[in-house]
Amino acid sequence: MVNKYEKVKEVLESKQLIEFTQELIKINSVFNPEDKNANEKRVAQYIFNFLKKEGFEVYIEDAVENRPNVIAYLRGEIPGKTILFEGHTDVVSAGDYCQWTYDPFGGEIVEVNGIKRIYGRGACDTKQNLAAAVFAAKAIKDSKEKFKGNILLCIPCDEEGLMLGIKSFINNGWADNVDAAVICEPEENNICIFQKGALRIKINFYGKMAHGCMPLTGNCPNWAVGRVICEVRRLETFEKYRLGKHEYLGYPSFTPTMIQTPIKGVAQINVIPQDAYLTLDIRTVPGQDHEAIKRQIQGILDEFSSQFREGDDKFTASMEILDDRPWTQTPKEEPVVKSIVKAYQSVLNSEPIYNGVPGATDGTILNSIKGIPVIVTGAGNREVPHQVDEWCEVDEIIETSKIYALTALYYLNEEY
Repeated sequence: MVNKYEKVKEVLESKQLIEFTQELIKINSVFNPEDKNANEKRVAQYIFNFLKKEGFEVYIEDAVENRPNVIAYLRGEIPGKTILFEGHTDVVSAGDYCQWTYDPFGGEIVEVNGIKRIYGRGACDTKQNLAAAVFAAKAIKDSKEKFKGNILLCIPCDEEGLMLGIKSFINNGWADNVDAAVICEPEENNICIFQKGALRIKINFYGKMAHGCMPLTGNCPNWAVGRVICEVRRLETFEKYRLGKHEYLGYPSFTPTMIQTPIKGVAQINVIPQDAYLTLDIRTVPGQDHEAIKRQIQGILDEFSSQFREGDDKFTASMEILDDRPWTQTPKEEPVVKSIVKAYQSVLNSEPIYNGVPGATDGTILNSIKGIPVIVTGAGNREVPHQVDEWCEVDEIIETSKIYALTALYYLNEEY
């Protein structure tokens, strides 16, 4: 495909893009609530300084104390729409460093079967895509290519947690005039037009502490935990049967992820605990309603609590909603989808692959709160994030940056 913006691709500084990615990986941005210095602050400041030096209109502000977002604009010569590129600064824990072949915060480039890879925590999720977005905007600026409207970079903290960064970005008004968003996540450059929803629930169970040899003098909450898990599994099976397999997202899931008993204090094998909790990580697909699911879970608790016969353990529980992010869908006819398809074809000279995101992203929040059409795409094998020896192909990062740059120009200049 002939590309009228060939100059933008030519001025994209591929070597500097990869070096920038390496520098981001080298800055440990794992959040540790017990250490006020272990967070995204250093990497955010590094990005802020770079963008400011490059002449961007750039801001830095705390989303929560000591955990900043970076926001930057590249403005066109005449008014128009605003396209947002979003990539988070936080990464998950590297775990046991001894399990890594390469330093998790080394950003090393290694050739594997003739293909160069960059290794490190965040090399796939998602510092390479953050860098690709920054350098896409920089290439447009350096090329002096004319465009209407605005390119907005959102570089938030806490995507891996409760998404406090993007929520702060929205609450502070930065998203008010955004017309479309590209969420920069590792999706093998597939164009993800669906995202699964995420509903996180905590259920607290209450009993009575007693000696393990005299269970009748107490009330063990763990029996209730087991019964609820079995009912949730049945609910999951029913939903899979009812909805079938979604073309891009697969099946919904209801997963018990954490069980703790007692909630506080030391557990002992000969002590009946006084309480327990269970967490559920529920991932939803089109056709599911989160409010209905909440009622179904509450219904399980209510039904069990009313069914216990005389002599049975008493069942008492309360439900707490920890997080609620609905599934999203962006039609193929949306201008941002058409723009990124055209960019993909121009850069890779092939037809794009449509897909869906198996998890929730910051784009889930942008869509559900502000109604912004979102596309999730970027470099990186989608099965590699959060693993030991996380990596991404160097050439794919460069391709992604070019795709982002052309997407912005096609979208803003309405050439889709």
